[in-house]
Amino acid sequence: MGADQVAGDAHAAVGGGAAPTPGDDWHDWFADNTRSFRRTLLMRRDGARLHAGSTPTGDLERIRRKMDFLVASGVPERDAQMAMLAAGRFTVGSVLEEQADTGPGDSADLPVDMPVIDHESAFEAGLALILNGLVHRTEM
Repeated sequence: MGADQVAGDAHAAVGGGAAPTPGDDWHDWFADNTRSFRRTLLMRRDGARLHAGSTPTGDLERIRRKMDFLVASGVPERDAQMAMLAAGRFTVGSVLEEQADTGPGDSADLPVDMPVIDHESAFEAGLALILNGLVHRTEM
């Protein structure tokens, strides 16, 4: 399976399972959409590596609906675009790191005070920072 197929599958899964509806809270939708993308990438071995650098040209209508939803919810268009891009790239990078993690064997060479990385918690913390930044910009 090539990168385009994995990318298409990831976009379809995110778009199909998390399409916004007018009554949705945009904050919750944004977070759920990003989490769904992460889960989709994690479903395939090397999913993030295969997805990196792809362009979702076959999914433009779904992306437009997502953008229209954010803008209709009060998010400035440019901020919505950049937040979706940042969340997507952050998610691919996070999953890339998670899928490259070889496990506890690496920790033997680390200093005692080096924190153990919990991928789920690190992802949620980064997602919160992106979402909080978008909320801040929307409230300006």
